[in-house]
Amino acid sequence: MTQRLALEDSLRGNLLGFAGTYMALGDLSDLIQKYPDVAGIETVSACRQVLESPAFADETQAFFLYKRAAEALSYVITRTDGNGIGFQALETIEAIVGSTKGHPHRASAEAIGSLPLGIAHPEIDTDDSEVFPEAGWDEVLHVAGADPAQEPRALGRTLVVRIEPGDQLLAVKLSLTEDAVPYAVREGLWLERLASTTADFPVRFNVPQPLRVKGGRYVFQLDKSPVSTFCGKVGDRPIHAIAFVAHKDYFSYPNDHRPGKQLNPGAFKEIIFRNAWLFGRLAASGIVHAAPIPLFHNRVQRGRRPDGGLYEWERAGRLDRWLESCRYPNFGQTGLRDFEHVIPFNGSSRDLYRLVGAQLLSLFLTAGSYFRYKDPLKLGFDDQGNPVDVRALFDPGLFAELVEGTFLSYYDGFTGYPYGSKLPVDLEGLVSRMIEEMGVDRHMEEILRVADQTEMSDEAFKRFLQRRGYTDKEIEREKKGARDITTYTGPHLGGFNEGISLPELIEAVGTMAALCISGRYRSEALEHGEKVVSPITVL
Repeated sequence: MTQRLALEDSLRGNLLGFAGTYMALGDLSDLIQKYPDVAGIETVSACRQVLESPAFADETQAFFLYKRAAEALSYVITRTDGNGIGFQALETIEAIVGSTKGHPHRASAEAIGSLPLGIAHPEIDTDDSEVFPEAGWDEVLHVAGADPAQEPRALGRTLVVRIEPGDQLLAVKLSLTEDAVPYAVREGLWLERLASTTADFPVRFNVPQPLRVKGGRYVFQLDKSPVSTFCGKVGDRPIHAIAFVAHKDYFSYPNDHRPGKQLNPGAFKEIIFRNAWLFGRLAASGIVHAAPIPLFHNRVQRGRRPDGGLYEWERAGRLDRWLESCRYPNFGQTGLRDFEHVIPFNGSSRDLYRLVGAQLLSLFLTAGSYFRYKDPLKLGFDDQGNPVDVRALFDPGLFAELVEGTFLSYYDGFTGYPYGSKLPVDLEGLVSRMIEEMGVDRHMEEILRVADQTEMSDEAFKRFLQRRGYTDKEIEREKKGARDITTYTGPHLGGFNEGISLPELIEAVGTMAALCISGRYRSEALEHGEKVVSPITVL
């Protein structure tokens, strides 16, 4: 007790420098872990004072000091359950997340994001066999009950035909590379599992029905594609595929840019709120959709970066081609889609915090794209070389409703109860900044570094330039590896290899993801009969 009081007095009195405070926080954390009963309200107060103090904000290693203070609070929360001090600490760190910015905010949000949750990942069947039965196109149509006279239409890499009469369609999703086959196997198994998991959901979710076309397996080899486009891509070898029956609205997107397909605000709100709830409820069941939209820090470096260029939102880096990423979101009128991206949650709460944040970020970006796609041709630079300014397309009031309602729906799905407090985010300021950055195309540049070019084959280099509008003559003049090549592929949120131009969105996502984790923690504590205080009552 004496050691604890001495450490807390030094922290509250700001008697130590940076290094001394860092060491004292470490000693206090060690003490709480070994002897949790010694923690008291003074412990919570001392950690809060450090997190709210600007004294160390400009230090190079400031984040790690604030992280230690936040971790000390998390130890109080998790090691002192049942005596009230733990939930006083939780209330305090929630308040800090809602009232701070920068390093203290990130450290506190991530500490909440690491709170242990009792979410068990579901078990699904495994299918490791690499031998797949062969089936013809007519055979697939017969199993689905579709008219063999129908000509399929290609939507991306999926062949689609209507099943008449009724409101269903047959979708045959092709795996155009060997690497894609395991994802097809996984999609079939998840579709089977989700049909039972979501049966009693109170909202619409039309889970497609996977078909066992031949040999009792979901994945098969299509001996010949009925669409010549795909035959050209894969040569003469059999194409792996999975077939499923889906609702006719399966390929309807909430932010459809086509004339006559754009939804009114009420319909868009219903779809995005409902899908937010679905993402949250499934995540709380240990079923996480890892790609509501594709998020990348840098697509052009995917082959060279160990992370594949995937976006790690908490690091607040530049977000690559945000508007293009929203073009075909993996959710819509029927609910979630593209189940090859579903993963069982079997890691730490910190991993879940990141995944929850990525889902929320994806939903918010899609909401922004709804306004941009009112006029999808206005993009990039105007005739004078100035960034296109389409801020007038945005409705600030509606945008604010979308952001807040998306969080509230997700929170309800994830925690099992409504969020009962005022959202600790400056919603008006956040939406204003989102419109400023999403509505003006300041960041269009993409740079193909020499190092990336050397990793490419000559054919891949040529295709890269073709896809970015280079003519054959221009490609002939461009020597691979001779110089960095700048192309214009945006809009991006942030300059190439820079931070995101919208850090306010990252902080808001961190706050909301943390509140979802803490809300779930409270929910589980209530189930165990522990005393719980209300969230965000101290601001």
